[in-house]
Amino acid sequence: MRTLEPIKHDDDAVRNYGTHLAIEMCRTILTEGLAPSLHMYTMNREGSCRNILQAIGLWTQQPTRSLPWKPHGGHHPIRCKEDVRPIFWSARPKSYIFRTKDWDQYPNGRWGNSSSPAFNDLQDYYLFYLKGTPTDVQMQNMYGKELNSIEDVQKVFVNFITQQENENGVKVTRLPWNEQESGTQPETTLIKEQLLWCNQNGIFTINSQPAVNGAPSADPIVGWGKPGGYCYQKAYLEFFLEKGVAQKLKTVCAEYPRLSYHMINYNNTVEWTNGDSTTPIAVTWGVFPGCEVAQPTVVDPLSFRVWKDEAYDAWLTTWAAIYPEGSKSTKVLREVHDNYYLVTVVDNDFVKDTVIFEALEKAIAM
Repeated sequence: MRTLEPIKHDDDAVRNYGTHLAIEMCRTILTEGLAPSLHMYTMNREGSCRNILQAIGLWTQQPTRSLPWKPHGGHHPIRCKEDVRPIFWSARPKSYIFRTKDWDQYPNGRWGNSSSPAFNDLQDYYLFYLKGTPTDVQMQNMYGKELNSIEDVQKVFVNFITQQENENGVKVTRLPWNEQESGTQPETTLIKEQLLWCNQNGIFTINSQPAVNGAPSADPIVGWGKPGGYCYQKAYLEFFLEKGVAQKLKTVCAEYPRLSYHMINYNNTVEWTNGDSTTPIAVTWGVFPGCEVAQPTVVDPLSFRVWKDEAYDAWLTTWAAIYPEGSKSTKVLREVHDNYYLVTVVDNDFVKDTVIFEALEKAIAM
């Protein structure tokens, strides 16, 4: 109990500690011959059982993801068939599940029009507080005990990409837009240098994926779905950008007709897009033996307008809230909240190298 006491409010830490105990117990049982075999009950936590089996050498093959995002873990009679989601909540699956828990039906095969009555509750904004988030002290160790300028904010994003220890000797393992303390996703390694450049230049990235053209479904980094299939992705980047630079990026994007962008500010007084205001863009799809083409991830403009509130709210209720009210730190974060636009960019040509970062370089240089 002494070990659990300091982590009792951190669900992930408690789960990891339980997994560690189970691994040690299983090793003892097998090495000392206390039982001929092990019988595990997953209790809808198959991931923990898999981690235990891998640690003791009884599971040697990495499983392929069924979808590029984490499906709902329970046995929901309707949700179990869900196979399409907007990309915006990819790092906040619990929030998305909470927002959509009362839907009459869930997208299967295609996303459709999210203004349909079947998508009712996504239109409402739920202030979703995540359980198991670190304490204020833990977050200050990650994000800085005091923020004196936007450059200090920039350092946090850079440290998240590099996963190097900050001045407090702590790694930034999550940003306010992430539910899990897991650092960056494996596919981020494919565009790590570009993301690092972005954040070093004041482009605060919160979601991304590289272009993929026909990777095998068994690929350890970008693979998903049934065996023998092939996976595809359009390059995608979501970030906060200072409003003056956002105006320049809007101008630059006119030179790149293959780019689809959507920019919006916190109070909806500015909204720019060069795409249809209601039509979703498929950004991930897969082709598998004996199946229709799967299309599990979309960039949906209607959902983006809903996500915008949650994304901006993270600056204040998740990050600024760890500092005293009225402090220099809260003023710096409020400045970003008020003066930066939330931007998504899709490169529709997934065959060629993406030009998203080239366009950003031009905007920064203007």
